Amino acid sequence: MDDSDESFELDPWVEDEILTRPHNTGPSPPFHTIITGLINPLLKTSNRKTGFHGGPATNVRVARFKVLSNYIQKWKQEVGNDIYPCFRLVLPYKDKERHMYGLKEKALARLLIKILGISAESDDAHSMLNYKIPGQYKGAGDFAERCYEVIKQRELRSEYGSMTIDEVNNMLDELSKLSKSDDQLPIFSKFYHSMNAEEMKWLIRIILRQMHIGVSERTLFSAWHPNANELFNISSSLKRVCWELFDSNYRLSEDAKDVTLMSCFQPQLAAFPKASYDLVVRSMNNETFFIEEKLDGERIQLHMSEYGKHFKFYSRRAKDYTYLYGSSLDDKNGALTKHISGAFGENVENCILDGEMVSWDPVDEKIEPFGYLKTAANAEREDAGESYPLYRVFDILYANNKSVVNYSLVQRQMLLQRVVNNVPTHFEIHPHDEGSTKEDIDRRLRQVIAESSEGLVIKLPTSPYVVNGREDSWIKVKPEYMLEFGENLDCLVIGGYYGQGKRGDNLASFLCGLRVDNDHDSEAAPKFWSFCRVGGGFTAAEYATMRHLTDGQWQKWDPRRPPLQYMELAGDRNEKEMPDVWIHPEKSVVLEIKAASVVPDSEQYRTNITLRFPRFRRIRQDKNYLTALSLKEFMSLKEQAETESQERQLELEEHRRTSKRPKKQLNILGGHETVALEGSPTSQIFAGNIFCVLVDSKRKAQLQKIIISHGGSTIQDVPSGPQNRTHVIADKDLVKIASLKRQGKWNIIRPTWIHDCVFNHRIVPYEPRHVYFANKGLLDAVRRHVDRYGDSYTRSMQDIKELRDVLSHMPDPTIDGIMAKDYDDILFQQSDSSIFNIPSLIFYNTVIYLDYPDLASNANPPRQAHDSRSMFRLQLAANYAIFGGARMSNDISDQEITHIVAVGDADKDRIAAIRSEISFRLRVPRVVSVEWIEQSWKESTRLSEEDFPM
Repeated sequence: MDDSDESFELDPWVEDEILTRPHNTGPSPPFHTIITGLINPLLKTSNRKTGFHGGPATNVRVARFKVLSNYIQKWKQEVGNDIYPCFRLVLPYKDKERHMYGLKEKALARLLIKILGISAESDDAHSMLNYKIPGQYKGAGDFAERCYEVIKQRELRSEYGSMTIDEVNNMLDELSKLSKSDDQLPIFSKFYHSMNAEEMKWLIRIILRQMHIGVSERTLFSAWHPNANELFNISSSLKRVCWELFDSNYRLSEDAKDVTLMSCFQPQLAAFPKASYDLVVRSMNNETFFIEEKLDGERIQLHMSEYGKHFKFYSRRAKDYTYLYGSSLDDKNGALTKHISGAFGENVENCILDGEMVSWDPVDEKIEPFGYLKTAANAEREDAGESYPLYRVFDILYANNKSVVNYSLVQRQMLLQRVVNNVPTHFEIHPHDEGSTKEDIDRRLRQVIAESSEGLVIKLPTSPYVVNGREDSWIKVKPEYMLEFGENLDCLVIGGYYGQGKRGDNLASFLCGLRVDNDHDSEAAPKFWSFCRVGGGFTAAEYATMRHLTDGQWQKWDPRRPPLQYMELAGDRNEKEMPDVWIHPEKSVVLEIKAASVVPDSEQYRTNITLRFPRFRRIRQDKNYLTALSLKEFMSLKEQAETESQERQLELEEHRRTSKRPKKQLNILGGHETVALEGSPTSQIFAGNIFCVLVDSKRKAQLQKIIISHGGSTIQDVPSGPQNRTHVIADKDLVKIASLKRQGKWNIIRPTWIHDCVFNHRIVPYEPRHVYFANKGLLDAVRRHVDRYGDSYTRSMQDIKELRDVLSHMPDPTIDGIMAKDYDDILFQQSDSSIFNIPSLIFYNTVIYLDYPDLASNANPPRQAHDSRSMFRLQLAANYAIFGGARMSNDISDQEITHIVAVGDADKDRIAAIRSEISFRLRVPRVVSVEWIEQSWKESTRLSEEDFPM
């Protein structure tokens, strides 16, 4: 790996050395200033009339942002630029530097009982230990509030204490290192003696990592620095956000906003399930999509470098699990890496993979439930477990020093096939199917539910990877288990089906029936009608319990002599859903079942009704065949549920019919008009957004109607200054628009953006075609949302006109096709294994500065003949480097330079001066001979810089 790669962070101390901690000039403020200066003002904003223009939600957001900004500015003025001590208390759940305390509510309550010196049987102790139960104090369900009420009666000081923020952080660090409550007691006692009740309440919230202050980390980061959210998304480091972005005028480079090796990023998440499969298909633009099984494991990102010498494993919450799964291929203490020596292609130097870590049962050849994962991993570290971790890879974000997050999913999948080799039952590419209809989704969902899985993830093949995003390009699909029957359904097992493969000797699924009583003969034995088949949800232990409870009771099913005196199946000859074996009802067991819905008129079962996606919940050993669910009871439950559903529907329709809204109302807020048009919103995609539409009157009315029908609000006059989520819409230089452009305060967006948002059923990022007038910062940002031809990465095209516009910007393939070919595409088109060693990629991700002889020294004039040859070599090397994917820099002060190249006999004093100049940089470039480029080009691979020193 290149030494100049600043992202190579193997341990927290390395990050500390790479980052430069800002200097605080003032003393650490008292802990209570966080409460009085930040938390309490934030909590008050919800009930405060702010006086800002816009709706109530906008008022609150603006007020909170102002509170945050004021606090940050005051900190910088009075304390200094290092705000990390404060932020790690305000955002304790994002601070990965401090370990967990091992303290939950009950443990904290017991510590407080000892410190306060009250009886464990007292009402106050009971109030804290049972904080969820209403009692004499308010705050049921809020543990910190309960503790506050109890401490308030016994606080040692009524005024705020003098403990500083640094002192609190140091004591919390000590607390996190202790595991026994007796050792933690003195530290907690010191907190109690140094703080009043309110301070103790917020200290408890910090320890529990449950702040609830009304703002998310995204809002706090936005107030700290414009790039803070982007940096946290790709690093998961609160310390780095605070230390690297203390200067509000500094901006991250584009490369610095991308994922980097050995640095934990925030992964893309799947959008929440849609109301119907039709909406899922529509979200995929009615195109072919990928269907993946949703695994019941832990989301893990894998970072590999130096051909397997270094690994990092991070969870979704940025927890480092390298100690558990292995730090290298040679790590014998890791549960995974020691088994995957052949998992990567020979030419793969480094990569970042996204996947799911699950526990694999080699006996039953299946994935175990999530709860088994850590047990299996710890056992495998000692080679003592029956189950072991299996890493299922479903995405790749980085390969051989190149980020691929902006590539489409289908391209990333192609690259993944080249990078990863399956190591069965330890390290595998997660398979996917393709579909295009709701029937495809339904069919696959039935399969995975039958295999005890929890659902699917539907993915759009053309979508890029969105770091820390929850986009509709990935959608979860789960069976929505029915709630209308209240409790689950207790059904009797009447038959069994054997599994396949190694499970062929064991029953894997069961036929359940409903009891049919004989109303004319109460003493007659009940009969059971087939009702559903269940096989999903059993654990190995539950299968074992089933075998134990029914051992010796199963009889082979004879289709010629079905046991009609005990049970009936569907079909004239009981041929539907025939089990392999059957069991006498008196000897059977009752299973508790949940399902997605009821399927009427089923011809597969004798009841003519069944369950959709039935799933086992537990074995009911407290019930038998006489107390199991009967057909009569089930139909009664079903009828009751349908009646209640109809009543709710009638109430809803009556409410809609009687609710009348005025066609138009004007709400004057400080001279601004908020217009509400007739009709209820058709969607909420513009909810919380405010629009000032400045176009001709006819189009203005149409646009306002569209905005409001999709949850937005409109104002007539432009506010005095830019506000969050307020948009000025225009596309012609009217008098007011010309004035706004001269002021330069507002970014002005074309109406096309509104139509694109509605067409895509979501707010889409700005693109160049959307911008009528904007500052340079926005223009640079919007260009990243389209390719070089103007084709959007984030949304679908609306019409053929837009397609023609994009095509018109593309070069003629008969003339420029070869020359215009992007080396990035070549990555996915090579058929051999040397995809990373082709000439057009060997210098990718490098920034090269050439030290020409005529610039070597102003004091010494160039030696004509000799320097001419050197010039020629460097110019030729520059051509090689550019074709090999390098970016050339003419400014030696450029902080992004990775290599400085000079001829072998260059002025030694000049080279020494260069080394001295660059030695203090965050990213120190390599100084190499021009032969490094020449030989690398000759051998078609990037050679080690150590062989070409200067």
